[in-house]
Amino acid sequence: MTRYAVDESRSELIATWETGYGSVATPVATLPASATWRQRMALAAELSRLSEALWRCYTHPASAADSLELNSEGWRREQTRNQFASVTAHISKPNLPDGDGMLTVAYDPVEEYAHRVGRCLHAAADTDLTAAVITDVQAEIAAVEGAELGDLSGRSIQAVQLTRQDASPVQVAAANQILTDNPLGAGELFLHLDPTSACVAAAHWLQAAAEVTSELSGTAVTEIVVEADDIEALPHATPTAVLELMEIGLSPTHVVTSMIRDAMAVAEGTAPDIDDLRDKIEEADENVERYAADDPEAHAEFTTIRLTTLDPRRPARDMLEDLLDGIRGCWLVYHEYAEQPADPQDDVTDDERDDEIDTAFNNEVRARAFADRHRLNLEDRDR
Repeated sequence: MTRYAVDESRSELIATWETGYGSVATPVATLPASATWRQRMALAAELSRLSEALWRCYTHPASAADSLELNSEGWRREQTRNQFASVTAHISKPNLPDGDGMLTVAYDPVEEYAHRVGRCLHAAADTDLTAAVITDVQAEIAAVEGAELGDLSGRSIQAVQLTRQDASPVQVAAANQILTDNPLGAGELFLHLDPTSACVAAAHWLQAAAEVTSELSGTAVTEIVVEADDIEALPHATPTAVLELMEIGLSPTHVVTSMIRDAMAVAEGTAPDIDDLRDKIEEADENVERYAADDPEAHAEFTTIRLTTLDPRRPARDMLEDLLDGIRGCWLVYHEYAEQPADPQDDVTDDERDDEIDTAFNNEVRARAFADRHRLNLEDRDR
């Protein structure tokens, strides 16, 4: 989302947003000298809240809801998204208190924050400021719409720092190409792409890497990353959970979006799966009874229950980091089992042999990922 601030030294309203690497700031308007400090701060605050409401339509699309029936969560999301067309009209002509001091307040967040911005501008009574703010809000709406279409150029780049409940086929295809070029991943996955979509592609490549490594090592696909953790410390919980779910036939898109939605629910203070929570509580009670009945420290460890393996504050980017670490784990195990030269006097150096193993790993994983590309449902894009 875009955050708005006041540059006191220049008496300017500025807009700032994050990219995949650092933040951008741009001037919006010169603030009139007649505007009080409180009025300036209120305008910046309400514009920030409006941006947050607009970008929530991107992170929580109606398509990711369970139902679009009347008064359902999906229906409400759809109604909010439809307000994009009316935002500038509400800013230009906001709800104001009537003669009795009564004020109409909209239930829809996008509509209401647009009215609040409009009321701030009404109080400032400066036509140039109003025109400049409307122009900037239009640019913000266009940025959200661009991100929805999978175009993260320009102002839409801030989407790389957000977690979306759904994946964009355009972005999945772009991430898949980056991993084709380098199966271990590259910085472009974090700098230019929607992280949820990048996770879908990374999950597909993790499965390919785990299958290739399993065939070489004899280790089960779902145990590869755990074994790699014995070689080098790795965050294995999320990659292993992803592999287990895909091993039973779930698609990368289903696995990634389900886990991310659950983590987003945790961030909002809800337990997404009550049955899973009960199972975790029962397991914790059994472990305490078996191993920690008289050990307070062990008791605390066993009774600390994680509701998600992901960081709920940044679930998509956290998952992407873990999935790429999982692919690296497959690479580590592959190296452990790769055939060494039969002749110790061979002139091939260790570095050259490592390069040979790397090339073999990359080529085998590419071949497996390509053979199973149907898992990404990108066939229509390939035609």
